[in-house]
Amino acid sequence: MNILLFFSQPWRVGGAETHVEALIKGLPQDRIFLIVNKGSDEQKLANLQQNYPELRIYRLQFRGLNAFSWISDFIKIISIIKEHQIDVISAQQRTAGIWSWLLHKFTAVPFTVTMHDAWHRALFCRLYSRLFPTMIVVSNNLQAILTTKFGFLKSQIHLINNGVDFSKFVSQNKEASRAALGLPKQQNLIVHASRLSSIKGAVALSLIDCMREVVRFIPDVRLVIIGEGPLRDAIEKKTAAFNAQYGDVIQLEKFTDTITGWYNSADVIVGEGRVAIEALACERPVVAIRNANTFLGAVTASNIGEAMEANFDKAVQTVTPKALAAEIRTAFSLDEEECAWIADEVRQKLGIDKMAAKYKMIFSSLIDKH
Repeated sequence: MNILLFFSQPWRVGGAETHVEALIKGLPQDRIFLIVNKGSDEQKLANLQQNYPELRIYRLQFRGLNAFSWISDFIKIISIIKEHQIDVISAQQRTAGIWSWLLHKFTAVPFTVTMHDAWHRALFCRLYSRLFPTMIVVSNNLQAILTTKFGFLKSQIHLINNGVDFSKFVSQNKEASRAALGLPKQQNLIVHASRLSSIKGAVALSLIDCMREVVRFIPDVRLVIIGEGPLRDAIEKKTAAFNAQYGDVIQLEKFTDTITGWYNSADVIVGEGRVAIEALACERPVVAIRNANTFLGAVTASNIGEAMEANFDKAVQTVTPKALAAEIRTAFSLDEEECAWIADEVRQKLGIDKMAAKYKMIFSSLIDKH
């Protein structure tokens, strides 16, 4: 099968990029062609190419106001589709979906659109159900958004949970992991990793607010925020103000290739989606939160099932400093046996092989119909 993975944003760091790379790894028998937007992180693309030598990567322009570039690159994509006899297009997010709909008009190649998070900026919401006949979502709450807000039929939507490479995310000795990162052995460590965007970056700001509560009941605690994005400056300023009052409690780090080491160094990880899955696979307690309004809370043996179905993004309670601090306290109280049991549940249900097999089934069905 010849599959065109259409990623209309610059390839940098984020959950969508990780999702696409997992899909590439999960489809080793197929020929994969990846389109990314210009302005990508070239080193990360080079690493991707090195890891998957058979992968063909194209850098085109899908954003900005240069209509001539759009037309030129649209023609290039049609040439790619014809030259490599593309069987199906897998569009990642809305903009790639719109381009894929146009490409379908010219080439008749079927396509799917994957929704990684809610399309907050989408205008003319009800139009998309007419443009995108086959949607893939990573959680049941996104499925609900598509039906209620965008007018999709349930028959148009397929739920495929994120798949994680569990050969990479495994439990390691905490002391050894801390030593490798130059961290204190005994400190109570909270780690938060995400792209610091307007949605997820707001979580980091809420987390800083809640640390005023956390320092009251957890001695010698440190919060490490790992991420980059538009809200980085605001987070740096708020961190500096907090540390000026409470001491050197909050530390900021950029994205790193040693994220597994940070997970295994932590006592508690705060995050959602892939971060939550990866951290749980390392047998670490997790507080699941995606936005600054509502959150799920500490992931336990009793709620891991619903947490996985919601991609660790469920409105169970309102985000306040006290509520978030209380869930962090609960996470600190989880024992190793419960964490190991949760990790086993995650490994059984959220592997790359299961995710890729479901994608492949949908692709094959569309090709057969075509």
